[in-house]
Amino acid sequence: MNGPWFSLNGELKPLGEATIGADDLAFAYGFGVYETLKVRAGVVHFAPLHEQRLWHSAAILHLEHPWKTGDFARFVQALVAANGVSDANLKALLIGGNTTSEARLYLMCLNPLFPDRKNYSQGGSAITWEGERLYPQAKSLNMLTSFLAYREAKNRGSYDALLVNRRGEATEGTRTNLFVTDGHRIFTPPASEVLEGVTKLTVQHVIREMGIELLERPLPALELSHWSGVFLTSTSTKVMPLALIDDKPVALSPVVRTLMKAYDTFLKRYQAGEVPDDAIR
Repeated sequence: MNGPWFSLNGELKPLGEATIGADDLAFAYGFGVYETLKVRAGVVHFAPLHEQRLWHSAAILHLEHPWKTGDFARFVQALVAANGVSDANLKALLIGGNTTSEARLYLMCLNPLFPDRKNYSQGGSAITWEGERLYPQAKSLNMLTSFLAYREAKNRGSYDALLVNRRGEATEGTRTNLFVTDGHRIFTPPASEVLEGVTKLTVQHVIREMGIELLERPLPALELSHWSGVFLTSTSTKVMPLALIDDKPVALSPVVRTLMKAYDTFLKRYQAGEVPDDAIR
């Protein structure tokens, strides 16, 4: 944890009180949704987009709660200010109950995550894992498939695992979104079959700004190493090229290199207040 405070339903509380009971069935059975945000140089990144997705995930699970648009972002800003953090990751847990009033919203500041820099210069590695998430468009607490896949990836020295559905198509990572390029265009799995991360949405915004054609299509797992480039995106990952998938080499595309630089520039502009949240499409 990072800082002395956490937030429960918008109220700041000492970190020592951040507990969940062993008999909390909603939490134990995964009746909840979550978000991970980042703070860099004291700036909370894309809080309105994370709020929108949190409420969307809750709606998919029919998880009722009393909070309205703007509440989440306000709670986040208050927690960051109270803890005085400059660089951090923020975890939000929205846990459901039998009634709207029983829902709970936990916000915690965590230490920031910075991937190994050589994953950007040399490309990272990933494995494939047969598995599909329940309610793919909801960022739910039901994480068993992702947990097992990610554990295997770490055991094999890889950055992440790419989930492969029953049709043999790679859909997304356990904590990342997936893109490929033919050297001119960029492709990503259909939005209806994956969890669209906030970083995925902002990277897509940059891709369009660059004038690169972006298309959705299924991505057969056996063909991933044949593309001119493959990359992952997430809050902490940003844009990371892959050099190996299941120990098969993957080309490092100049298109991905250019996008990495463009996205870093975009984040700097955002931190400087030059990119309003409502300008991201």
